[in-house]
Amino acid sequence: MTTQIRELSNDRLVTMAPSIGATQGHYQVSDKYSFVSTLQAINFLRDSGWIPVSCSEVKARKKDKVGYQKHMIRLTRSDLMVGEHRMDLVLYNSHDRGSAFILIGGVFSFICSNGMIVGDKMAEFHHKHMGFNPQQFIESADQVQNHMVNVAGVIDDWKTIELSPNEKGIYVSAAHQIIYDEPEKAPIEPFRLLTARRYQDEKKNDLWGVFNTVQENAIRGGLIGRTVEGKRTKTRKVKSIDKDKKLNKALWILTEKMAEIKKTVG
Repeated sequence: MTTQIRELSNDRLVTMAPSIGATQGHYQVSDKYSFVSTLQAINFLRDSGWIPVSCSEVKARKKDKVGYQKHMIRLTRSDLMVGEHRMDLVLYNSHDRGSAFILIGGVFSFICSNGMIVGDKMAEFHHKHMGFNPQQFIESADQVQNHMVNVAGVIDDWKTIELSPNEKGIYVSAAHQIIYDEPEKAPIEPFRLLTARRYQDEKKNDLWGVFNTVQENAIRGGLIGRTVEGKRTKTRKVKSIDKDKKLNKALWILTEKMAEIKKTVG
């Protein structure tokens, strides 16, 4: 599959998520706060070969936080395109004391147009604004890059692990409890997470395919279900940056554990 990377300019990033263009910190930050603009951090990454391809920001709950709230930028490299997947570097930041600079590895699937987060501490680095060191920041990005090369191998491995109907049931039951804080009140039963959105996904029983299906349904929503009162409803799309990251990481870790179990029991 040949997919062209569409680079976003800094102006385009700011248009899509204005908080990325903040030129100072929120007025409530302490005297110890050292302002480092997100655009400056992005430029450091650009100079290292990373290309911004998408972004978003949270909805500020208070009017005075508008323009300073948490935001997310996905970046990639032309040498990290692996088949139908793209290995990404995901950057988080805010200027309202809500977040330090966070760099974490991600996987983007061209087929389902959905981004995943790697739930591995080896692929996550935090950099405080106070005492921000550009060189250490770039070195962290390099470490994520090296780790994501290995992740491509993990994906290939998961594609070879077949799940029985019973194992798929165990997997989605665990995923269901991750996705819903009160599973007994969830609008859908666990098995609905296996709903295929494309014809080619209907008969996939490999661990990677099952993970993709469950992850996409969890993040995109849109599955028909019922409220506790029995009324027809649809599952909600995950719009929160924090919830998106939390769910993605938890589902990735769950999949890692399933892979370990399958290899242990043969």
